[in-house]
Amino acid sequence: MPLTSHSGLPLVPQPSRFKDDPVNWPSWMKWAVLIQVGFFAFLGPFNSAVVNPSLVLLADGLGVDSTTASYTTTYAIIAGGLTPFIFTPLTNIYGRRPVTLFAILMTIAGGIGSGASTSYAGVAVTRALNGAGFGGMMSVGTSCVNDMFFLHERGEKTGIYVIFVTNGAHVAALFGGFLGAAKGWKWDFYIGAIITSVPFVVALFLFPETLFSREEEFLATRTHERSYIEMLFNFKGNMIPNRQLRLSHFTHSFAMLKYPSVTLPFIYYTLAWTFINILPAVTLATIYHQFYKMGAGPIGACLGISLTIGSVLGEFCAGRLSDFIMYRKAKQHDGVRKPEYRLYLSPLSAVFMPAGIIIFGATVGRTGFIPPLVGLAIGVFGLQIGSTCLYAYISDCYKPQTPETGVLFNLGRGLSFFIPFVATRLANRISYVWAWFTFAAILFAAYLPVAALIWRGERWRIAAGTPTFHRYM
Repeated sequence: MPLTSHSGLPLVPQPSRFKDDPVNWPSWMKWAVLIQVGFFAFLGPFNSAVVNPSLVLLADGLGVDSTTASYTTTYAIIAGGLTPFIFTPLTNIYGRRPVTLFAILMTIAGGIGSGASTSYAGVAVTRALNGAGFGGMMSVGTSCVNDMFFLHERGEKTGIYVIFVTNGAHVAALFGGFLGAAKGWKWDFYIGAIITSVPFVVALFLFPETLFSREEEFLATRTHERSYIEMLFNFKGNMIPNRQLRLSHFTHSFAMLKYPSVTLPFIYYTLAWTFINILPAVTLATIYHQFYKMGAGPIGACLGISLTIGSVLGEFCAGRLSDFIMYRKAKQHDGVRKPEYRLYLSPLSAVFMPAGIIIFGATVGRTGFIPPLVGLAIGVFGLQIGSTCLYAYISDCYKPQTPETGVLFNLGRGLSFFIPFVATRLANRISYVWAWFTFAAILFAAYLPVAALIWRGERWRIAAGTPTFHRYM
């Protein structure tokens, strides 16, 4: 008889008999790891964006214009989007823990290097190193969530993880500007390195390995149960036996793009992250300095407060509600949990995100500084709902391949690098109203194929087949 949850539905996955199975861990240990991987993901956008309110100061210090200075953030974003293609296959073989600890050290080194640099080239190179590191830090989050939690818990837990991802840049903006104004732009980089060093120390003792094989043959013959200390420091013992790194492992993420249930959400999420999170992060300093004569500190506060409020409110409407909808629909259909139930909240994202973009474009420079910020809050409210739905949906569709789909979402965030090159130039040519309306229209159009998944997703998944790799996880 399969084990069931409190609701009476079978647990997915079924827990093994071993106490070191992550789904069997005590609640405090699961939460400790969840908060840590969430904070790792938080520190990615944080390190990327902490200097953004001080871009004018950075430009003056390096002798370049503010647009060119913003490209240093672009270099970090690109690197952060690409390195998970290297780190993720390593986490599937050698474990989540050692790869993450190495990535944290890279992030710290890049931050210190950026602060110590005296030239634009030096900042550019070290920002890329910083981005390469935080890309690795962000590559383990969804994998760990799926390693530890049952399917009926993943909506809420994924939502908690996503709120960390979304708010890293927002919190960075809150004090990055004030710090830059008080101590200079170099300290924006130093503070990122200092803050990132704290979870490294914590992870040494509170981040046990979550990689665990669910292969039936392996579990049937397994006899040794790891202790907590072994899950921390027994590097070889935490690896899955008889698994070796192969060149093909580095292409598995691209292989997932043949599945509509991955590709369509990937495209939508990429554009959503670009227009809702990155667009204001890299343009607000220039725009608010131009129209409202604000300095770095107030600009950071405007950006951080508006986006943080919107994302927190969005999560109140996302995680647990997603799990509740899944539970109710499963009860109505003899316990069958279709991943498409996760998408039932997603239309809200298609309403609020374009609306927020349009409000910002229509009001910036035409009204006081507050109405555009309301638009930012509305947009990120929709982003939080959409991100939670999409993360949980893809995880439910392809749980063993969650690391690879997580890489694609990281790539999506990396692809947002193009927006600084086009946003303000387009606005100067056709006005902020029409430029931001164009972005809103593109984003809404990208949602329509995702909406089709609500009705056609199951049929398309069956037709596309199931990936053959990582079935042991």
